[in-house]
Amino acid sequence: QLTNDLNAMKRDEALYAFVLSPKGRVLADVWVIDREQELWLLVPRTRLEALLERFERFIIMEDVELEPRDDWSLVTAQGPAARELQGGYESDRLGRGGRDFLLSGEDREAELAALRARCTELGGGQVQKEAWARAHVLRGRPRFGVDFGENTYPQETGLTKLAVSFSKGCYLGQETVMMLQSRGKAPKTLWRFKIDTATPPAPQSEIRFDDVPVGKISSAAGDGEAVAALGYLKRGHEPDEGTRVSVAGLPAEAIGSVEHSLS
Repeated sequence: QLTNDLNAMKRDEALYAFVLSPKGRVLADVWVIDREQELWLLVPRTRLEALLERFERFIIMEDVELEPRDDWSLVTAQGPAARELQGGYESDRLGRGGRDFLLSGEDREAELAALRARCTELGGGQVQKEAWARAHVLRGRPRFGVDFGENTYPQETGLTKLAVSFSKGCYLGQETVMMLQSRGKAPKTLWRFKIDTATPPAPQSEIRFDDVPVGKISSAAGDGEAVAALGYLKRGHEPDEGTRVSVAGLPAEAIGSVEHSLS
């Protein structure tokens, strides 16, 4: 059912994976944790109903029960200092190290307050959604529903190193993924850009190379006096790293693919 190899999981870590359609496109990204007799999937709330329907449809012979757990909350701490925190599950969401914590019941608020206080001691603190979104762009970590979604193949996201095992057994959508990996090339690839402006261009702004349209950006965020962005380049139009391009008519530099930045 998932693109990654659950046999490689460690008890105290969350494993990143995709859930695919039969045609090999990404229905959602998930983090999987081992709760001894149960496997828990941490999923975007917006995809919960669709994933339950998908699993109910394709879990046929296996002895599996599905149960949404809306009574639990996920809190994540990201950054190098997260290794100093006790408990939870290792979950590196931005490439700097991190841990996920599951909170539930009467002790939820007390546990959250204690976790927030400890993070403050370590030089961190609670962040707003805008800061979280900005961190993803600056770190080159695309987000489901923003930078990729239901029309995206795994190889297009640049996240196959993190989310896909090419040696595990079969899973739904695997045939397309393996064919792209061994015989072909993804129709587009996600790249990182640095734009010479202080104002982030709107999503879907055009990327041009030698005055030819070659793609569109999916997200952008301020980075000092410049702007960092993620955007897709069409197959066959990928420039060399460091090549000057334009984004929304503004001068920019193609930093490199997301996949390369993770290697």
